[in-house]
Amino acid sequence: MKAWAVAVFVAALLARLAFWLLADQPLLYAHQYHYFTNGLRIFEHPHPLSYLLYSDEWRTWAEHWTIAPLYYPFEALVFFLFGPHLGPLRLVQCVLGAVTAVAVGAMGREAAGPRGWLAGLAYAFYAYSVELPTWTVTENLHNALLAVASALLLQSAPRQSLRLTVAGGALLGLSALARSVSSAFLPVAALWRWWYGTERGRMKAAAALLVSGLVLILPWSARNVLVIGDFVPIETTAYENIWYANHFTDPQRFHRQMQIIGEQPTPAAKRTTAMYFALRGIRRSPGAFLDKVRSNFWHFFRPEGLHNLLTIERTQEPWRHAFYVLLEDGMIAVCLPLFLVYVAGARRTAAWAFIALWTAYYLFFEVVVFLNEVPRHRAGFIPFFLAGAAGGAALLVDRQARRRWPVLVGLVLGGAFSLSLLLPYAGPAWRAFSAQRALRPAREAVARGDLGVADRLAAAAALRAPRSPRPWFDHARELYRAGHPAEALAAYDRGMGLATLFNWRADVARPRLLRELGREADAATAYHKLDEMSWGGDPWLVEEAAWRELPPPAGHEVRLGDGDYGFVRDFHHPRGGDPSLLRNRLEWNHYDEPGSPQPPPGAHRWTRGRASVRIVPYDRERAHELTLFMGSPFPSPLSAPTVEVRVNGGSPLRFPLSPEVRAYTSRIDTPPGEPVLIEISSPTWCRAGEPADQGVRLDRVVLAPVP
Repeated sequence: MKAWAVAVFVAALLARLAFWLLADQPLLYAHQYHYFTNGLRIFEHPHPLSYLLYSDEWRTWAEHWTIAPLYYPFEALVFFLFGPHLGPLRLVQCVLGAVTAVAVGAMGREAAGPRGWLAGLAYAFYAYSVELPTWTVTENLHNALLAVASALLLQSAPRQSLRLTVAGGALLGLSALARSVSSAFLPVAALWRWWYGTERGRMKAAAALLVSGLVLILPWSARNVLVIGDFVPIETTAYENIWYANHFTDPQRFHRQMQIIGEQPTPAAKRTTAMYFALRGIRRSPGAFLDKVRSNFWHFFRPEGLHNLLTIERTQEPWRHAFYVLLEDGMIAVCLPLFLVYVAGARRTAAWAFIALWTAYYLFFEVVVFLNEVPRHRAGFIPFFLAGAAGGAALLVDRQARRRWPVLVGLVLGGAFSLSLLLPYAGPAWRAFSAQRALRPAREAVARGDLGVADRLAAAAALRAPRSPRPWFDHARELYRAGHPAEALAAYDRGMGLATLFNWRADVARPRLLRELGREADAATAYHKLDEMSWGGDPWLVEEAAWRELPPPAGHEVRLGDGDYGFVRDFHHPRGGDPSLLRNRLEWNHYDEPGSPQPPPGAHRWTRGRASVRIVPYDRERAHELTLFMGSPFPSPLSAPTVEVRVNGGSPLRFPLSPEVRAYTSRIDTPPGEPVLIEISSPTWCRAGEPADQGVRLDRVVLAPVP
């Protein structure tokens, strides 16, 4: 292997491992659990091969549709080899991401010459590709197969290599089984190989490409027809996506269409009905269709980091905002002019044509046909984008090439395009900076207890960013940390009307403030909203938001799953409370059937591999008796895990647990007035229909003073 490939592989692998281990995030949101759970279902099935062949249950989406199959058996294979845990899967996906980076480097060399490997280095640090291996989504497999296939095909034409052509075609066909978007590109690639082939047998090479890809796809198509009885090449979710993107009706009519589709007797009838509604939507509302295409285009290239930071002010870690602004938005903004230089000014080589064809093909589906979700749906575009950008950079460093008018036109258009994406955020960025600077005197006034002056200064600072809740929320946090809960609540309420659905700072702070102010009924409603957000969004994100927004809480007892936000970190969902929270969540197991095993009653949470609880004792005693009510009951398959508990980073306390939830007690030292940080480490387990890598169940934490 060449030195550049080793360097790119190592850099990409280390970047992905670092993100995984340092960010330490669980699986997020329902779509990741759809893939993870169905991979586990294959692994847990007593006859997995028969299950794969004779059933579509393991790849069903939204009750009526099927997804491209390859990622699910890929997951199951990893589980068979290394055990049913998330860690080995993420490690394998980190390796796949590094392989993808090397393939992008190879594509860059075909587009730009020897220095084009830097495209692979750029991909090694491209933000979403670095985070992607921690997700369980099919792009992990599809990106690697597509990039390696493209690198092989780009090398096959100038080298007149039939072997590389067949290998590239086979991998392109295999990638279509991971994401079907690749399937329709097979004939396009075959035509490209014929047109740009230089050997006498270029027709043979083009046919070999097409056949080698179809050889991988058609057995699956035959299975669908002969075994399942459904004439569909790969999947049916594309039909659902086309309908969803183009129905152009109000919510009531959309739900009625959904009901009609669901009532159809066969999968073929469902597809036909969905396409009918989609085409009717376009025919009846051509203006809405054109608006969709326009907004899809700008959405596809939208600076997602800046959008999260300045437009919707998404509640997430400051480092994550910086990570995406620099390595997602920044990389795209820099590379856009380079890419357009390549498209406009490069020689019309085989590499240029392949990159241009895939770009046009992919953007047609993501912008015109479907809706797009960024940055996820940019994943199939970025490898070609970076390879083309490397080609554009090579043109600009060539004195003769950069003087050609197509190169200059591409540079000007690309620079204008980048500026058009970034300039809308200049105003919000300046207003946010100005408001933060104006808040400094308000913080000083809070520190000296002059709350009237602080309020006037905060109001003046908020006027500098009148559409942003951030100044009010920052002021509220300062007030609460200084011991003024009533004033903090008022400030949170003033900012809450400006917050988007993605800004949770007031949501996580208000319940505790309401409780401290004696408004128990309002506090209960606010805590229930957080439980709904945990089940409807993600529990880890809600816990992290509360942990950052709120100071360590005071108390002697923490009831897990019962208003524990701000006390806990790295736990899974609140359970044992309101059963309606789980009722409509189809991705999770429901243990409410008569005669089936039942978890022990009571509010609780399950830990991750590591979890934390913090609490400041009300009293100022220097020693306390710490009691943890915990166990490993159903549905855990671990009957006697050993838990390691550390208090304030001290020596570990080890407790062997049982299937019963019991009290485990130890005496601990507690510096007066300081928070007690309890860290729990345990073995983890995975089962289909349950959150990934659960540890042990924790019901309560109690601190009793020892005189």
